[in-house]
Amino acid sequence: MAQYKLRSPDQPVWLRAVLWLFEFSASLKLAVVLIFASAAVLGLATFVEKFYGTAGVQFGMYGAWWFTGLNALLAWNIFAAAAIRYPWKRHQTGFVITHIGLLTLLFGCLMSRRGGIDAQMPVFEGARAHLAFEDSQHFLLSVRDRSPGQSLDQALDGKAKSTPIPFVAGPFNWSDYETKLPFLPWRLAHRDQGVLYDRDGVKLEVLDYYSNSEEVQAPYLRLWLTMPGRAAMGPDGKPMETAERWMPIELHIRQLSDQRFKQYRYGTGAREEVGGGKIIFSLSGSQEEVDAFLHSQPEGEIGKQGQAVLYAAGKKYPVDVAEKAGQGKFPLGESGYEAEIIKFVGTADLDRDAPPDELHVIQSAGREDAENPVVELRIHPAQGESQRMLLFADMPELNLQDYEHGVFGAYWFDHGKKTAAELQAGGGSSRIDILQGPLAEDGKARLYYRYWNRKTVVAARELPLDETPVDAFKMPIAQLRMYADRTHFVPSDHPEKKLTPKKFDKTTQIVAAHRGAKLRMTVDGQSETFWLEGKPVEAEPGPPVVHTMASDKRVVSVSMPLDAIDVGFQVELNEFEMKLDPGTSQPSHYSSYIDVLSPKGDKTLAENVWITMNAPVDFADPAEDRSYRLYQESFMGPWRASDPEFKRLVPGSSKKKLLYGSVLTVNYDPGRGVKYIGCLLVIGGIATMFYMRAYFFKPAGKAKALAAAASPKPNPQPPRQPVTS
Repeated sequence: MAQYKLRSPDQPVWLRAVLWLFEFSASLKLAVVLIFASAAVLGLATFVEKFYGTAGVQFGMYGAWWFTGLNALLAWNIFAAAAIRYPWKRHQTGFVITHIGLLTLLFGCLMSRRGGIDAQMPVFEGARAHLAFEDSQHFLLSVRDRSPGQSLDQALDGKAKSTPIPFVAGPFNWSDYETKLPFLPWRLAHRDQGVLYDRDGVKLEVLDYYSNSEEVQAPYLRLWLTMPGRAAMGPDGKPMETAERWMPIELHIRQLSDQRFKQYRYGTGAREEVGGGKIIFSLSGSQEEVDAFLHSQPEGEIGKQGQAVLYAAGKKYPVDVAEKAGQGKFPLGESGYEAEIIKFVGTADLDRDAPPDELHVIQSAGREDAENPVVELRIHPAQGESQRMLLFADMPELNLQDYEHGVFGAYWFDHGKKTAAELQAGGGSSRIDILQGPLAEDGKARLYYRYWNRKTVVAARELPLDETPVDAFKMPIAQLRMYADRTHFVPSDHPEKKLTPKKFDKTTQIVAAHRGAKLRMTVDGQSETFWLEGKPVEAEPGPPVVHTMASDKRVVSVSMPLDAIDVGFQVELNEFEMKLDPGTSQPSHYSSYIDVLSPKGDKTLAENVWITMNAPVDFADPAEDRSYRLYQESFMGPWRASDPEFKRLVPGSSKKKLLYGSVLTVNYDPGRGVKYIGCLLVIGGIATMFYMRAYFFKPAGKAKALAAAASPKPNPQPPRQPVTS
């Protein structure tokens, strides 16, 4: 194809530059580059979708600014290639139609991208739904004025001015962009970070984001412990060594809600029984408590009633309980404090009907061990009130320390020889204590561990967070090892519920994702940093999680709901049907039987409509005049009679045994018709080019004439002269 020239030497320099740019835009060279680039991008997108799903490829590629720019360049090249040939000749008709069709097709794709809807509608058997949820969310900021002297509750009852704030976050946890995801194409995709809103004394900033998370009781730790494998017999009849088996152990600190135990400011620790031993996880409130944890080993003989080791002012003080019990106060060296052992409680003295003292602490924690010696102490300062301490020999997670005076203790008790059954019951078994240290400024914390083998403290040191295994229990048949899972360690300075990120899974449904955003909100100069939850869609949707801040002038609330579309009609799921592959639990086919009702639900528009895989149905929104296409995407459940969802949605008189939920895809494509027209134009243009044979063939008569004109003509010979003799 010949290159069209618009420039001439007599034109101004600026005009020649503009015309050169237009000529280059219309060139075949640029078209080849753009077509190959588009093909490469689409090929890459295939692999991206394979590994990261539709949400990943939509965010990182199809929805990115650079992909839109590539399509815009291609559209400009197509337009310029046709425009530069104007006025068009008759034989260029097919060429022009094809290029108009390509431009129409690209415009239809742009319409679909900008105005299309691809959302999920969850609906449960026997229930109705009218909202479809998109894979995006927004912040809803509500501001209420507050009068002088008005209480917070009174201000919250006032009229709110609500402002939706768009929030593009992407399908991944933001920490993954730095550690797990490649630079391309994710770093080129747009995310809303930093300040999103700053107006009238209210500022909202996004600091971090979880695309999917779970709520855990923090501090939370997942520990991995080796378990000895069973030796298999080899061909020679001798046992063969087997590989280690790693077993996960999940531990979390909890806070007792009973006000009688409010003195447990750092909660009651977690405990897990492992064979004949225990692993205990506790929380510290200061570095002094960490030092006491590491240095409070018993010294010498433990004694019949055990040894309490107190730690004060940087020094430890071993105390023989039998010797000091009931003997009044005794000094703790030069610390300035005096201690007093009030009571020793052995196994035989446990009283299940005792008043709310140490025994009720045991019951509240759900512990009923065969043996658990307890010692009660009082710490007396030189001035001020004395403080009570409780130290448990086998349940140190329930120790009540003297945080007021900075005196900490550990209680060691020798139970003597125990049978396997007694050790299994919990009395006097080996124990590994794990302590979380105080939080640093960056929100991180260290872990420390202490191994008590029923006689001595074998080890007391820091527990690495780089997943390096350390020695755990020593067994007759093996030395067990353990390590802390750094990806499942959620530190906290007090017992609380926290969001922790979950590993990305492309199969996670939009409506099932538990999202979370770390925000910093400033109201009239006062700032607060917090995590805000975006709850998944439930069987009975409740109000979104709201965080509220108040100043003297206003009350500001923020929530993070999913972007939802009201389809304009109600869908009632009569029955969900699922079939399995023979001999497996893998679903091979599922479908839904639905009724379509009017927006108010008082009129049936379509009854018992069957929607199944690869067989969508169309319904129109009577108010917006939109045509939605509903697909069968996936399902939820089943729930049984013991599950809360079943109890809420299924009447007690029903004979139903299983409850399912269906997830329908709601699709609206405003560019569908435009794309169809574009495809028809492209096909028509190509057919026209072949019909007119403009570039591929020439008419036979014209071809002969052109061939005759192109062949060399013979030189005329001068007439022969007669020969005379």
